[in-house]
Amino acid sequence: MNKAHAVLWDAGGVIYTFDQGKTDRKLAARCGKTQEEISATLFGGAAEGKEYNKGLVEPYNLGHINSRTFYENVKRELGLDMSFDEFAEAWSDIFTLNEDIVYYIRASREEGIKQGVLSSTNPLHWEGMKRLYNLEEALGKEVVVCTFHPDAGEKKPHPRLFDISLRKLSTLKEETVYVDDVKKYVDAAISFGMLGLHCDNSRPDFQERCMENLVGLLHQN
Repeated sequence: MNKAHAVLWDAGGVIYTFDQGKTDRKLAARCGKTQEEISATLFGGAAEGKEYNKGLVEPYNLGHINSRTFYENVKRELGLDMSFDEFAEAWSDIFTLNEDIVYYIRASREEGIKQGVLSSTNPLHWEGMKRLYNLEEALGKEVVVCTFHPDAGEKKPHPRLFDISLRKLSTLKEETVYVDDVKKYVDAAISFGMLGLHCDNSRPDFQERCMENLVGLLHQN
C-alpha cells in the first residue's frame, strides 16, 4: 500500500453531521403531508441509503436548476405554504459541526498535508455548512468540488469527480485518501485507484476512529 500525502474529504456525514428529518418535519407542518411522503418526493426513497441525489433534489444537486427554481418545484409538488426565505432556512439549518474532525483538518493543514473536499450537495446546503465552518476559506476554494459546480455535474461516485478533485489537489490518486460515510463511494474510490477510508458515523466514536485510521494511512512506514 502506498503512503498517502493528501486527503479528499466528503463534507456532509463526515465534517458535518446532518439531520434531514429536521427539514422534513418543518415542511410537513406547512403542507399537510407526512415526513415519509416528503422524503420520497425530495429524494425518491434514496435517503435511507444516504444517497441524497434522487427525486426533486437531483437536478438541484447537479447544478441543473438554481435555488429559487428548486423551491418553486418543491412548493408546487408538496403544496407548500412557505416563503422562499422560510424554505431556505428550513432546508439549510440541519447541520452540526464535527469538532474533532475539524481540529484534525486544521492540524493536518499545519503539517502541510494537502486536503480537498468532494461533496454531493446543493447551494443552500453548502451555505448552511459554510456558516458553521467555511471549508473554502480553510482549505482554499480551488480545492473544493461540489456536484452543483459547473465543472462537476455528476453524481458520486462518478470517476469524473475523482479526476477533477485530484487535478485541483495536484496529487496522485494512489497517494490520496478519500474519506466518506457512504461505503459504496469509498469502495468506488478504491476501485478508481485511490486509498479509501469509510467513516462509519453510526458509531458514537466515529470521529476518533476516523482520525486514528487516517493517521495510519498518512504516517505509515
